[in-house]
Amino acid sequence: MDTSVKTNKIQNLDQTMINALLTSINDLLFIMKVEGDNFLYHYANDQAIKHANLFNRNFIGNAIQDVMPNEIAKKLIESYQITKRSKQALWYNDQLIIEGKKLYFETVLSPILDDDEQCTFIVSVTRDVTLWTEETNEKLENELRYRSLFEHNLDSILMLDSNGYIKQTNLSTYHVLGYRDKELKGRHISSLIDRKDSDELDRVLSSTLLGVSTEIKNTVLVNKNGHYLKSHIKCIPIMLDDEIKGIYLIIRDTTSVNEKENYLFFLSQRDQLTGYYKRDMYTSLMNQTIHDSEILNSGVALLIVNIDRLKIFNESYGYEVGDFIIELVSKRITSIVEKTTDKSCPLIRHSGDEFMIIFETKSKDNIKKLAERIIEGIKVPIKIPTYDEKLIISSTIGISSYPKDGNSSDILLRNAERALLACKENERGSYSFYDKAYSTITQKKLNLENLLRQSLEKDELEIVYQPQISLHDQKLIGLEALLRWKHDKLGYIPPSEFIPIAEQSHLIIDIGNWVFKQVAKQIKVWLDQGFDVKKVAVNLSAKQFYTGEIEQHISECLKIYDIPGELLSVEITESSMVNREQTASILQKLKNLKIKIAVDDFGTGYSSLSYLKDFPVDMLKIDRSFIQSVVQDNRNAAIVTTIISLAHSLGIDVIAEGVETIEQIEFLKKKHCLKAQGYYFSKPVTPREIEQEYY
Repeated sequence: MDTSVKTNKIQNLDQTMINALLTSINDLLFIMKVEGDNFLYHYANDQAIKHANLFNRNFIGNAIQDVMPNEIAKKLIESYQITKRSKQALWYNDQLIIEGKKLYFETVLSPILDDDEQCTFIVSVTRDVTLWTEETNEKLENELRYRSLFEHNLDSILMLDSNGYIKQTNLSTYHVLGYRDKELKGRHISSLIDRKDSDELDRVLSSTLLGVSTEIKNTVLVNKNGHYLKSHIKCIPIMLDDEIKGIYLIIRDTTSVNEKENYLFFLSQRDQLTGYYKRDMYTSLMNQTIHDSEILNSGVALLIVNIDRLKIFNESYGYEVGDFIIELVSKRITSIVEKTTDKSCPLIRHSGDEFMIIFETKSKDNIKKLAERIIEGIKVPIKIPTYDEKLIISSTIGISSYPKDGNSSDILLRNAERALLACKENERGSYSFYDKAYSTITQKKLNLENLLRQSLEKDELEIVYQPQISLHDQKLIGLEALLRWKHDKLGYIPPSEFIPIAEQSHLIIDIGNWVFKQVAKQIKVWLDQGFDVKKVAVNLSAKQFYTGEIEQHISECLKIYDIPGELLSVEITESSMVNREQTASILQKLKNLKIKIAVDDFGTGYSSLSYLKDFPVDMLKIDRSFIQSVVQDNRNAAIVTTIISLAHSLGIDVIAEGVETIEQIEFLKKKHCLKAQGYYFSKPVTPREIEQEYY
């Protein structure tokens, strides 16, 4: 169906359906109805109602000028008029002062045209871009501050705000103190000064803020390794528009040559990308912390922070973006740790997508607090360089504690890794403390992974097929191919156990390719036997999808077994569609092979209505979690109804999975969903049973 036709039909969704599907959108969403020169409120989500202070106000059906103050209404109407006349999307930025803080917003107005190309509705989406705007303004302001002198000075220069917090450093600071600019930004200058000199530092900073350049001729700084550096510090006020905006701190290292050689050795132990400790430093750092904790009668926690889906981001956007994400996450972790613990906790680059934090404490509540803040802090959306997109990065954390979970650095590391693995499999985006049961679970998973690697060679994998049925006449309309593993000693191993292992170990790519080959081979057998073969759906993992070779592999299967692409369908989950441009390209290549595209588990991933018109999607599969309680749960019923209506309005087919009762069938038929699969009709069965029952 043409994209414009799909877009026009979205307006037919009623208010209840839109609320059920769009309630989780964080942006401000208004849908305005166009009547002559008036724009009437047709819909607003919760965030929009809260921002516009429309609670307890009967605004639906009223014009903008009847709801908003005159000055605001006039500005809004002008923008809506432009959109109406041009019949094209309008982007604009504005700013507001709310509770004394300046906030920046980006808005897009999108016209919805009817069959006569008349603008009948306008969708307004507003996003808070304050963080990005403030960062941009700060960069522009910093560029005006004597950049050449600042960057090329042989002495270390730190730019402080009026409260003593570090805003920027030059390259020489790294050579003197061992900290990169991103590690120091946001820290208070007092954290670098020996305690005995802190009073003198406060006196000097106070004098400088009065406009007097001051200095400390003999003071002691503490570098990143904990070594003491003798220094001469000059403090110069930063004057902008006759106001003191902060302080330049110029540091000259007066340490001896031998001490500097030791310091250069220290720098060699740093990770090149982030500037934090390398993995090799973990053992000595943990052993030292354990030793200190014994003296102070405190405990030690080891937190391993994993950046979720980093491999997918690397595959989708390239390793340059991946490195950008790693650097940004490390910066956020450092800031959160400093604000939460008031301690210097070593941060170690454990692997490509993992960091380790050594936290000296015996309070479980403090550990929980730190883990929760790290997870929430990393979630803040980031703008990808060179891409007009923002990503939300999630993280998962595994935790072990000394002495409860181990009395050595090796055991603590192993148990924190086990906690991380268990957490990733149960609930990504959260944290987990080590439990003794994890040791058994981890060993079992390692054993299963080794056995799974041998399964293809031993011919232990098999394909079963679950029928897809028409609710109109109870006839077969398709099949879904499902993978099963029967080990010669362990028997059948549930997919819920071995599929996650295959995903994590990248075995899923070889196994997924094997599945396509076996399905194509089976379709050929059925065709040769003269059966009226129905379309067979195959699940496609995200890793397999983004290999860049999936279209070629499927094309080869079609040629080898001489079967038409119309008899194959691929199912991909919403959460796998990370990179819109790359996803659209891959899906179009599959469509060129005449293959159908289905979105699996629809409604459970990172839903976005826009991809339904941008991607060549043929079918939505309603997730079984909605179907199971659709009769008893009004909310699930509303969501299922919305998905069905959305699919129909966009000309997309829809099927319900996990159907088990006649009541569920009656509900689906009433809502005009006439395709289903589930145990009510048949469990997944062998090809032979399909032939006997349906062919």
